[in-house]
Amino acid sequence: MPSSHILQFIAGLAFFFLGLYSTHEGLETYAGDRFKSMIARTTRGRFRCLLTGIGVTFFLQSSSAVTVMTVALASSGLLTLEQAMSVALGAGIGTTFVVLLISVRAIVDYGVVILVSGLLLRFLADRKVVRAIGEILFGLGFIFLGLNVMAQATIPLKTYPWIPTIFEFMYHYPLANFVIAAVVTALVHSSGVVLGILVSLAYSGSITFESAFPMVLGANVGTAFTAITAAIKSNVEGKRVAWANLILRVGAVIVIAPFIPFCVSLLHQLHLLVVEGMMGWTLTVNAEIALSHFFFNVFVALIFLPFISFGEKLVCWFIPQKLENQPFGPKYLDPSSLATPSLAFAQISRELVRMADIALGMLRDSLMVLKKYNLDIEDDISSRDHKVDVLYKAIKLYLAKLSFSKLDEKEVAISLHLMNAANELENIGDTIERELMRLARVKWSKNLEFSKTGWLEICEMYKATEDMLVLATACLSSFNEELALQIKHHEQFYNERMDQLKKTHLFRLHDGLKETLDTSSIHLELMSFLRQIHLSLLSMVEYLIPEKKG
Repeated sequence: MPSSHILQFIAGLAFFFLGLYSTHEGLETYAGDRFKSMIARTTRGRFRCLLTGIGVTFFLQSSSAVTVMTVALASSGLLTLEQAMSVALGAGIGTTFVVLLISVRAIVDYGVVILVSGLLLRFLADRKVVRAIGEILFGLGFIFLGLNVMAQATIPLKTYPWIPTIFEFMYHYPLANFVIAAVVTALVHSSGVVLGILVSLAYSGSITFESAFPMVLGANVGTAFTAITAAIKSNVEGKRVAWANLILRVGAVIVIAPFIPFCVSLLHQLHLLVVEGMMGWTLTVNAEIALSHFFFNVFVALIFLPFISFGEKLVCWFIPQKLENQPFGPKYLDPSSLATPSLAFAQISRELVRMADIALGMLRDSLMVLKKYNLDIEDDISSRDHKVDVLYKAIKLYLAKLSFSKLDEKEVAISLHLMNAANELENIGDTIERELMRLARVKWSKNLEFSKTGWLEICEMYKATEDMLVLATACLSSFNEELALQIKHHEQFYNERMDQLKKTHLFRLHDGLKETLDTSSIHLELMSFLRQIHLSLLSMVEYLIPEKKG
């Protein structure tokens, strides 16, 4: 093959690469953040997860990118393993769109027109969405142009006498074809590239469907290795998603492998039915390659979706949860999510909920220590306060890594709100561990007891503060405006009730009740610290409370 044709093929491949990148980046830039949020929000039930995977990948046209998203979401606890596996199955189907598109020669021939149209929209449009459409058309134009160039470069292959020998080898050694396609796909992180090369060879008549089919299977397995690479630094859940995707695809190939000649014949008849029988077109090898890619992914989904729960158990057995004691730290702060602010914020919210849950347990146990001093419980409260501090520092560091220059005004406000929430929870932990425990030690060291009425008042305000902490925790996990308003509306009642109880305490002092006289300073300080905790909770949710207009 002359060097000029080799260079022409490489140039066409470069155009194809550039087109895939531009198409993906156009949508990723405009709506990648929304797609990740959509995956996290709309995955209820395996079939809905499958449809979500199809829909998101249909637009992004990268099953690898969508699978990497699911790895990140699973690592963050926003998706279960079953949900992530279902999304990955859908991603395989969704990524077939471009391959089906490039198999239609009538569309490919207009590559230059599509490219120029995209270029004009990209540089002349004012609206972001129109520029994104221009970026996508620009990418598709390059894909079609690259295919044409590669097809033209491979036309001379038919004139070489050694080409039939190669095809004979490929036909008799499908495993070699499979491995080559899988390795190349894994290296370039795109099954679309390998399938695009196969389609271009089909356009020039340089390859048969019988030789190409094992390579289609190899490309579908190779694309799973991108997620494996992305999951190396993920937690166990992320690794399980990545390996599950690979296991499902390899499992499907193992089922098909012994029957490849039969599958080729069956697919050929199916392709004839679809292309010639239903659409009235002439069946070509390039169409067969694209359709086999589509039908393989549909086959994988149909076979494994009903048994996804069993698959989840199998993967959990294959990659067990490590039982050794790990140093306490954040569970959900995945560095790979920093590029997607909404996902990073969701992960921070989950860590804030952990902080709030720990603080709630500390608050409840502090009441027990106030009633009857217990050194073990006090030590445990101190240990839990250290955990709150660890999470606070981790959240602060994670937020610092967010590039504020790339955040819009709303995202900057959310990040500041989350930082404030972490700070207030850390203050609550310190208040419980330092101040409430100090008062408990003073009461114990002086062998003091609260009056019966005084103790009931303390329990009442403790319960009110606990209830507010529970509501604030719900706000952190859901960003619910109505819950935030409940806390705001409760503020007046809380303050009025606190003032009433202070008056009843003064009445008891006036009556000369001994227990009240002995514990007055502890009682009043305790109420003051509970009010301080309540103010911290109000500060945590103020971001969600709408400002009054006028």
